[in-house]
Amino acid sequence: MFQDSESDIVYKMKTKQIYFLIEHQSKIDYAMPKRILEYETGIISKAIVGKKMTKKDHKLPRVIPIVIYTGSRKWDVEKYIEECQEKLTKSEQIKLGSYYVLDVNDYTKEELEKDKFFLSTMMLLEKIKTEEELIEILERIIKKEKQEEKRNILRRIIKLILKERISIENQEKLLKKLKKEGNDMILEVIRKENEKQRREGRKEGIKEGIKEGILRITQKMIEKNMDIKDIQEITGLSQKELQKLVKTNN
Repeated sequence: MFQDSESDIVYKMKTKQIYFLIEHQSKIDYAMPKRILEYETGIISKAIVGKKMTKKDHKLPRVIPIVIYTGSRKWDVEKYIEECQEKLTKSEQIKLGSYYVLDVNDYTKEELEKDKFFLSTMMLLEKIKTEEELIEILERIIKKEKQEEKRNILRRIIKLILKERISIENQEKLLKKLKKEGNDMILEVIRKENEKQRREGRKEGIKEGIKEGILRITQKMIEKNMDIKDIQEITGLSQKELQKLVKTNN
């Protein structure tokens, strides 16, 4: 037996890695399923510290939690954490502690690169072995990827996850390409906005219409916290105009 805190006591069976957690509770706590989960993982972590789970027949310890409640109100707290959590869909079946497996060995590089799902991109990068091929694939992905959110994820992947597999020099080159390609896309949006104004056939105030389009896009760049100097270079707006937009955004 060992005591974890003042409010809970843990007993271990002599012959098995099974623990009984006794939690004393005088008040209702609707976060109890979360607390129990934290206690369970804490007990398991302490029990296996220094042990390596390298074989399929290695088992994690089992924790059986028991709450002894002494309050006056009737206990009406959910017993399972899944019952307290937000659900993805009504028919969601995945249980807490379970997980999905995406095995890169089940797919070819061609299949992963063709797929538009971003997880496929991450699997593809894990599948590649050489730095040369990794850079080649990343350059193609950077060129194709249009969504800024996914481009930000790519930046983090290059700087954090792939930092041991790509030289600092090549990391910097890829990050510059990400920035450049992003700016090129913004310019393309501005160009399309201008073309749209022209197609509408406005003869009067067309210059003003184009500027309004540029201002709308500039507003989006400010919202994404892009560097002001970069915005000024891309849009051609004056510093005074940009400062006015920044104040409006704040």
